[in-house]
Amino acid sequence: MKLRSSFAIICAGSAVFAQAQFQPGLREVPSDLKKGFDTIKPADGKNFLTFLSTQCEGRGTGQPGFQKAMDYMAAHFKQYGLKPIMPDGSYFQLVDFWRVGTDPKSLHLETSHYKAKESEIGVARNGTVDVQGDVIFVSANGDITKVPDEVKDAVKGKIVLISNTSKLRNFENLLMGADAKTVISIVDKVPSPSWSGSNREPSASTTIARLSISKKSVAKMFGAEDMKIINAATQPNTIFSMPLTEKITAGAKPIVEKIKVGNVVAKLEGSDPALANEYIGVGAHLDHLGKRGDVVYPGADDDGSGSTALLQLAKALTSNPVKPKRTVIFMSFFGEEMGLLGSRYFSDNPPVDIKNKMIAELQMDMVGRNSVGAQNGDQNRIDKEDENRDTIRLVGSKRISTGLDKIILDQNESIGWKFRYDAEDVYTRSDHYNFARLGIPIAFFFTGFHPDYHQPTDTIEKINFDKISNTAKLVYLCIHQLGNYQGMLPHDVQQSGGGR
Repeated sequence: MKLRSSFAIICAGSAVFAQAQFQPGLREVPSDLKKGFDTIKPADGKNFLTFLSTQCEGRGTGQPGFQKAMDYMAAHFKQYGLKPIMPDGSYFQLVDFWRVGTDPKSLHLETSHYKAKESEIGVARNGTVDVQGDVIFVSANGDITKVPDEVKDAVKGKIVLISNTSKLRNFENLLMGADAKTVISIVDKVPSPSWSGSNREPSASTTIARLSISKKSVAKMFGAEDMKIINAATQPNTIFSMPLTEKITAGAKPIVEKIKVGNVVAKLEGSDPALANEYIGVGAHLDHLGKRGDVVYPGADDDGSGSTALLQLAKALTSNPVKPKRTVIFMSFFGEEMGLLGSRYFSDNPPVDIKNKMIAELQMDMVGRNSVGAQNGDQNRIDKEDENRDTIRLVGSKRISTGLDKIILDQNESIGWKFRYDAEDVYTRSDHYNFARLGIPIAFFFTGFHPDYHQPTDTIEKINFDKISNTAKLVYLCIHQLGNYQGMLPHDVQQSGGGR
């Protein structure tokens, strides 16, 4: 799910596995749908998610791991018999994308005492830097809420060497905003090179690069007088700044590469010739935060879980002898974490008429955990894990057509979810929104926030595979109902912004 800038992670928790069905006495699945329904198994889900969360280096859009994940999804769509929907006969809806790295040969960091080797210099932000000048050392630690004005004044026009162990977010950016020439971070270990990306050609030459240097290398670069300042202990919860006697020369140049990234899309053709040119959309976003330096963000729940459910649905719907009368479009989106890029591109450039012919779009994003802790950063909504083992958030299902919500509630009689309707504040934060803005009825399935959201700790061992499977089972049944629905869903909710 796309990050909201003010969201904060404040606690920690763990997942507890539920039973495959949540309660006894559930309604039987219709016999003509049971074969496909029964293919949706946690064991398959674990196989899919193991690859997506452990073999694709966080699936960052534009990074090699994302391409690997794209190929994996397309291969499985083909294996299960889904057909390409793109005019070129492929499973990929590709777009131009630019990724930015740093030319390793351009890295330069030197004082009169020592010239750092290429392997000793890390890149905290890709861009350009070519500076020489006075150095000010800034040390921050503990519970810092802001940068004092005197520190902002002190760093103006200086190269800042920083040791930051504080809780203040974006501290380095704040110093750059105070007109520092550049910021060089002291770290335990310099990170491996990494790529940043954009769907627009970046002005990398105008972005000021930020570098990092290891503590061991710092000791080589500065004399005894400066090292006394750098090693001096500071008072807890303070920002300390002091000019150094040495001058620094620093340099870096960017590499910009134009590549292709895209959505992975496929279709299961409708079984009724009269309805096959109408559509049901089902989606999940394939990307996550990728690899940043040496840190991988696996995104097991966000949204490896939704992508896993999408693959389970592909297998189930193609395995069942009875197919929906309408065509089902499977959509695995790029760039959700960068601002819903893939779904925006698909909805603006659809291979078929979705605005007039798509009956509904069902989105699965973060469907593999028991929610725990503050929901969407709201300290008045603190979830307890043991109260959310059989719950799922149902978002947006009543906003355009109450008929969609009724279908979901009815089909849930065979699954047994306890629905929660308290997450409408995330309505604009996943890919369904780009269909809703066209007036297409949507439902967003979401099991809630947890402390590992957008953290490197969103890992597979914390996933509840029964939750993923039960999400896929519910969506499977809903797709069949929507596929056979007489006419289009009624748009019976007044829309302030219009719609179709």
